[in-house]
This record gives sequence, C-alpha cells and structure tokens, in this order.
Amino acid sequence: MLVAALAVGLAACASPANPTPGASSTRASDFAVTSPDFANGDELADWATANAFNGQCTGDNLNPALEWTGAPEGAESFAIVLIDRDAGNYVHWVHFDIPSNVTSVARGGSGDLPGVEGATNQSTGYFGPCPPGPDHHYEFTVYALDASLGLPAGAGFSAVTKAIAGHELAEASITGLRSGPA
Repeated sequence: MLVAALAVGLAACASPANPTPGASSTRASDFAVTSPDFANGDELADWATANAFNGQCTGDNLNPALEWTGAPEGAESFAIVLIDRDAGNYVHWVHFDIPSNVTSVARGGSGDLPGVEGATNQSTGYFGPCPPGPDHHYEFTVYALDASLGLPAGAGFSAVTKAIAGHELAEASITGLRSGPA
C-alpha cells in the first residue's frame, strides 16, 4: 500500500497539471547560432582574416554573418564573443548589450551592430583570425541574457564574461577553423 501511494504521489508530481514554476515554453537548449558563411568546423574564408602583423595576414577583416534563433523567454539582450581556443583564448571580438530584437549580424557588419563594442587583444570591434600556425579553432559564442550588462564601451573580455555569468539564460557557439598565416 505504501508503494502504491508513493507511485501515485510521484505520478502527480510529473503530471502536466503541475507545471514547474517559472518554466518557459522556449528552452535554453533551443538556442542556436549558425552562419551562411561557414558550417560548424569549416575553414573560415580569407576575407574573414585580419590584415595584421606586418603582412602575416592580408585578409579584409570582415566578420562572417551570424544568425541566432530560439532565444529563451526573458532574453533582454545578447552578447557575442570570439576567441581562438588554440592561442590561450585570444580575444578577437566582444560585443554586448545587443538589443533582444536583433538576431543576426551581416557579413562585415560588426561596426553597424547595435550595442556596445568591447575590447579585444588588439583594439575594439572585430579582429579577424591571423594564426601563426595550422588548425586554430575560432569559437563564436552568442549569449542570451536576462538584462543589459551596462558596461562601458571598451570593456574587456574578463569584465564582460564576469558580468555575463550573472545574467546568462543560454549560450550557443559555432566554430570556424583557420590555418595561418592567412
């Protein structure tokens, strides 16, 4: 009898009639980022590389287009971070406080993207890949946040990721490869 009562009690807890408080119809697992310019794990185009380091790289320094979908309910802003995983998380792009109605950035459109530009290892804005050797992984991560971060322009990677930690609803990444020099 105790087993039957326990089974009924457990079934009642799992019932749709007792939804989880605060549950959202859009789950964080639905959040995704894609690019019409490259598939996850593909090589990034020459035009996406930097024009830097005394001719080591001679690209056009244009960010690839990114699109994000499935943001969870309550998303108030987005942030984008691009790091080179194979160069000690070298920071190539930080952009935050992107309004929640913006769900993409066009190829080369980083300068026109609403929000606030953060600092990279070189300056502010998008700084394209320029790896010294083969097989560097460039991870573009978009964060869905429950608030704007309110940090000043030029805020660095550490400050931005620390602020994100308190407001992250979801994150999604896409990785492009690049072998250098470009």
